[in-house]
Amino acid sequence: MTDDGWALPESLRGRAFTSREAAALGVGPRRLRGDRAQQLHHGVWADAAAELSLPDRARAALGTADELAWIGHATAATLHELALPPRLRKLDRIDVTVPSPMHAPRGSGIRGRQRTLELTAIDLLDGLRVASPAQAFVDGCDYLAFEDLVALGDSVAWERAPRATRAALGDAIEAHRGRRAHRRLVAAASSVRPRSGSRPETITRLQLEALGVPEPWCNVPVVLDEEEPIAPDVAFWQASLIIEVEGDQHRVDRKQWLTDLARYNRAQRSDIEVHRVVVTTPAETRRQLVPIVDRLRSRWDASRKPPPIAPFFQGPAIFGSEPWLFSA
Repeated sequence: MTDDGWALPESLRGRAFTSREAAALGVGPRRLRGDRAQQLHHGVWADAAAELSLPDRARAALGTADELAWIGHATAATLHELALPPRLRKLDRIDVTVPSPMHAPRGSGIRGRQRTLELTAIDLLDGLRVASPAQAFVDGCDYLAFEDLVALGDSVAWERAPRATRAALGDAIEAHRGRRAHRRLVAAASSVRPRSGSRPETITRLQLEALGVPEPWCNVPVVLDEEEPIAPDVAFWQASLIIEVEGDQHRVDRKQWLTDLARYNRAQRSDIEVHRVVVTTPAETRRQLVPIVDRLRSRWDASRKPPPIAPFFQGPAIFGSEPWLFSA
């Protein structure tokens, strides 16, 4: 590319940078205001042609705040790849928190907060100071509805890829005692289960609970035949009925779709009734579940034994009246 006098120096291309960095390379304010750079925050710019990743944007936002600041709330949850509702998956602002009593940062593209935290509540993620997964769950009580707060907690606890221990979650919740929404946080924590693998599964489980059915087996691998074990999203073996929860991944991921189809066919061959639920909102999910619950109750036989659990599985099939984390 021919340098027309407005192009950014090579070392500034494809990334975010500060006005001070630009000035050190001879790029003044007038040149920055051209069409080759875009202003992200006060004193922070980026190559206008660059597609900045979320870590890039978070790093740029932290560059506007004190060195003790960290990334929290929805931005931290997204960086940790935790469950959030679809409306929060595209972040228009970066959540930056500073220690009290510092003033919360302000400016375009930043949502500033202040909070007192122990250093153990902050992780280093690719060099970024980010609230830990356990703290990201606690932060969720500031901006999430109850069902989404539980789903966030489930994704932290998910047993196939746990992001925090029970002890770490309990400590983070206890550290929040006496602050806003602590009771709601504890109530959500009492509903957290390490066996819901997605937000749609969590919403389905909570709506079933609200409809008064017994706690199901969720993602518990069982042996139906001589093939590989299957782990239905939701299973009520006393009714010989399972519920498969459909979300975006099931619609667009061919491998997931084929896995679900094979599981459906095997269940049918074993005379198990299979229902599918497409999760959108909690209210719409409940509407779909009401006739399934009627069917569940009509098929219930307490003497019916569940299929054998796969030998590699560890832990209880259901948690019953004993909460996984702690009770409200």
